[in-house]
Amino acid sequence: MEVSRTGLITRRILAYLLDSALTVLLWLVLSLAVGGFYHTDLAMMAIWNLYFLLSEYLLRGRTLGKTLCGLQVINGVGQAPSLLQVLIRSATRQIEAAISLITLLVCANSRRCQRVGDMLARTYVIPRKDLAQLRGLSTPLPVQP
Repeated sequence: MEVSRTGLITRRILAYLLDSALTVLLWLVLSLAVGGFYHTDLAMMAIWNLYFLLSEYLLRGRTLGKTLCGLQVINGVGQAPSLLQVLIRSATRQIEAAISLITLLVCANSRRCQRVGDMLARTYVIPRKDLAQLRGLSTPLPVQP
């Protein structure tokens, strides 16, 4: 179940870019459907936040980008994140996106390739193929101090 740090970070970045592109597409379609680009910043922010929040909660730790990249968010016992964990991850996402280079450095230097939102929510993004093996473990994942 050993995963390349570079591979995992690269897949996380690709998943994020795919999800972001999808939110832009959703924003574009909704903007054209209502007859114009009114309140574009607010609408884009709302769509972006709701997409990640609803996807990760309703799809049990996945978004379309994560699914295409073979990734999933889990909690410390290998299950889907709770609503509170998804809310915590979502609350930090905009700040981390704004300082993306720092977020990348934090993720690259953490023991389990976690961004700050993952550390606060006590969640992990792992390759989906490793999920069955992880769920077979009898002890929860150690929490990073």
